[in-house]
Amino acid sequence: MIKSIKSFVIALFLLLTVTQTSCTSDDDTNTNVNSECESTICTLVLMTINVSIKDQDQNPVALDSFKVINKDNGDDMTLTLSPTALAAAKELGSYLLIQDGVLERNQKRNLQFKGYINNQEVITSDYKVSTDCCHIGLDTGKLELTL
Repeated sequence: MIKSIKSFVIALFLLLTVTQTSCTSDDDTNTNVNSECESTICTLVLMTINVSIKDQDQNPVALDSFKVINKDNGDDMTLTLSPTALAAAKELGSYLLIQDGVLERNQKRNLQFKGYINNQEVITSDYKVSTDCCHIGLDTGKLELTL
């Protein structure tokens, strides 16, 4: 009995990880998008897009703060990091631009990343991101920046 349960769990896991479909919609109406996405099987992986900032010697740059702005309407889309996550970001020089769950399905956004040291903007970069039925993706923009 235990062997059959293990086999079932393994088979289900493999099915869910191997059978991922994608959404390709040429129609921007929500009705078609939602119906297409309802039959899509997504992985449970949380996708993130990070901006890596290094100095001229390829050392990570510790920003005092950063912002992610929606260029289309000026809204601040910066995700709040825990103190531990912020400390890790500074140590690695890798800052969260956006992650799954921020945008709805099949959305596009023009974002701007701004980094600050001593309350002075020291770096800025523009990005286009989009979502499909499951995950966020980078359309344009450079993720490795040099200060």
